[in-house]
Amino acid sequence: MRSFLGIRAYHNVFRTHASQKEAAKTLILLRKNLNANNVYGIRFMNVGMRFNSTKSSSSQSQKSSQTKSSFFNRLSRAITFSASSILVLGAAGLACIVIYLVIAEIAFPSGDTQTFNRAVKLVEDDPVAAKLLRVEEGTRLKAYGETGSDKWTRNRPISSVRRVGLDGKEHVLMRFHVESKTKHGVVQLEAIDDSYFKQEFSYIALDVPGEDRHFVVGPKVPEKRFRIKDPNTGFLGVKWGPKKD
Repeated sequence: MRSFLGIRAYHNVFRTHASQKEAAKTLILLRKNLNANNVYGIRFMNVGMRFNSTKSSSSQSQKSSQTKSSFFNRLSRAITFSASSILVLGAAGLACIVIYLVIAEIAFPSGDTQTFNRAVKLVEDDPVAAKLLRVEEGTRLKAYGETGSDKWTRNRPISSVRRVGLDGKEHVLMRFHVESKTKHGVVQLEAIDDSYFKQEFSYIALDVPGEDRHFVVGPKVPEKRFRIKDPNTGFLGVKWGPKKD
């Protein structure tokens, strides 16, 4: 009867005690209550100790597997966070560049759009240009880029060339067409960028077929006057060589 009670007690320990420490304490108490010469009690105590050791080894393996899984989880999270940060920073940088280019093109006076609009306005306000193009009062000129064979490609963006001059400033060379109801002309200009907020025209020239070139804005460089030299005058005003009769 005592052995049977010991067996039931061990069975209850294995079923009810999930914690290793609690199971070990219970086994020690039961061992004191059982007879040391009871064969069944000794066997079941051995079984309990084996169960305890097996459970401890399995718990250690679970802890090691959990440690490995937590390491890989942290590594994957770090990689995901780094990749997401790089994508966000790259997108933000690209957006800033696009916004800057749009503002520089539209808002800054040195942008091509502002340069084109100011040049067209100067041509329209010039009385000589209006006379050459036969602009009717109250009408405006049509201005557009280089024309192609297709009439639908007339209103293309204005093309321009930028280069740095000998003065270290940026020079803008632009060419576009102006048209009234009866006449057509070509405008060529050069503008100098003193800064992002200041631009001056070096010249604006209007060429109308059959007419002389007209400068809406004259060249900033003083015009050089040339004259044909007397063929009888030598180099530096002195005739060199033997005297001719």
